[in-house]
Amino acid sequence: MSKSKSIASTFTPLSLLTLPDKKALQDEFVGRDISSLRTPALILDRTKFKQNCERVTSEAKRRDLRFRAHVKTHKTSEGVRLQVQAGGGVRALVCSTMPEVWQVVASGVVHDGLVDDILYSLPIGEDKLEDLNDVQEKVGNKAIVRLMIDHPAQVEAIQRFSERFGRNKPWSVFIKVDGGGKRAGLPPQSQQMKELVEAVLACSAVSIFGFYSHFGQSYASKSLDNASDYFKGEIECVNSAAQVARSLGAKGDWILSVGATPTAHAAVQETHQAMQGLEGALELHAGNYCVCDLQQYATSLVAPTDLALTVIARVVSLYPHRNEAMCDCGALAVSKDTGPFEGFGHVISPPHATAWDLGRISQEHGTLTHRPKSSKVGDTSEQPGQLNVGDVVRIVPQHACLVCAGHPWIYVVEDGGETVVDVWVPWKGW
Repeated sequence: MSKSKSIASTFTPLSLLTLPDKKALQDEFVGRDISSLRTPALILDRTKFKQNCERVTSEAKRRDLRFRAHVKTHKTSEGVRLQVQAGGGVRALVCSTMPEVWQVVASGVVHDGLVDDILYSLPIGEDKLEDLNDVQEKVGNKAIVRLMIDHPAQVEAIQRFSERFGRNKPWSVFIKVDGGGKRAGLPPQSQQMKELVEAVLACSAVSIFGFYSHFGQSYASKSLDNASDYFKGEIECVNSAAQVARSLGAKGDWILSVGATPTAHAAVQETHQAMQGLEGALELHAGNYCVCDLQQYATSLVAPTDLALTVIARVVSLYPHRNEAMCDCGALAVSKDTGPFEGFGHVISPPHATAWDLGRISQEHGTLTHRPKSSKVGDTSEQPGQLNVGDVVRIVPQHACLVCAGHPWIYVVEDGGETVVDVWVPWKGW
């Protein structure tokens, strides 16, 4: 295999990624009714968020499962604290972007002793290593920053960086395993997996911490049995990769990290024989679990009362000749993700609008459509009520992660209320 090309660092100071001022937002919005907010607006129910975190992490702990919380859904300091304080404490996190890594540290959860393990989850690029090394130096012995790898060229890059910067301590890495999702990682028993393990064993700058797989395909689950089958497949996937590593002479007390929100829900709702006799300690990871969305509701593993995130929009026009209406909520407010349910979101309030969907979207606006006798979230009527220009409708979006990324801040309510009690500012950038 040819040597990989050396790539220059793209170190970017966090101070350049400025965000809205939280105090100014609180002064402006706390105490206001959500109906008075400029739309589209992103609303998060903090009570449901906390309950979702507590439910999953408490059950994981009760079943002696490690848990690693992904922060990419909400990307906020406040949400991270709720995640790590739930269920008796969660000390390990997953981050998808450099701002997430930096802001987790800036949030104080490492300094306060709540978090001591941070995984940067993309297969590592050489250009990110200086950033990550800088984070490791800042946190010192209080936490460890881990990397993800799935190609020998990444091992070469890590070796080059460590030699150039004089880093003496090996990088702790997860090896990404592809369980059929074909997004990242290597098939567990493939020749490519063997070559990667051999490259790691020949490199003094890398140490295997564990094997990691993400079954995004589990979002297609329709029942607990479906999700449980995916969960079993995840375990077999990472354990098989670990067995390959053992056969090549690799040693260590590894972590076998599995999960997506559907399989994490399955893991804490059933007892699984596949969790026995493994090559390492089993760890769950999940991110969407704290919020949930229309895709998660479609799996049947969450209830309507678990949906913590909604987008409010205003009806701006009516088209009675085609039984449709227009609202000011488009792709930038809800994403273009779809799911098992048709459309891009379900209207859950006001009561007369619960048979309407966000059926089509353009960049800045959306078309509200309706289907009688639907099974949508919160649908209490067989026929659609009459919408009026100026109505404020509340929509459950398909995919919470992309929705949060599209809004400048999040209005927080409590326990089903409609009064803003806080404002969270999501981290931006990559």
